[in-house]
Amino acid sequence: MLYLSCEGDPNVTDPGDENFPDSNLSFTTHIQPIFFDYCSANGACHQTAIQAGGLDLESDLPTFIGNSGQVVIPNRKDLSLLYELLYQQVGTIPRMPQDRGSLSDAKIKAIGTWIDEGANTA
Repeated sequence: MLYLSCEGDPNVTDPGDENFPDSNLSFTTHIQPIFFDYCSANGACHQTAIQAGGLDLESDLPTFIGNSGQVVIPNRKDLSLLYELLYQQVGTIPRMPQDRGSLSDAKIKAIGTWIDEGANTA
């Protein structure tokens, strides 16, 4: 497996409101902007041109499949590698996002809720 380190601005400005709803999170309204700002914009690791770890989070409808397999398991944040990597290193894979500052607790919770609600991208 090949994992690439990417450089980016560790002081990425916080996009949008930190007040996410407790349920019914929308991929396009709530989750995709987080992935864009922290994972795929401005030279970030998971843009279509780079796809670190084989994962592209820039496309409008990402498959959430990388070199490690399916990284989002709908309805199971506890089994979703993407979610786990938001708060800790897993094996040799460092905590994400790399070089862009950690996500806020509110953003991590929103992603977890979205996964537990089925990870719908529609």
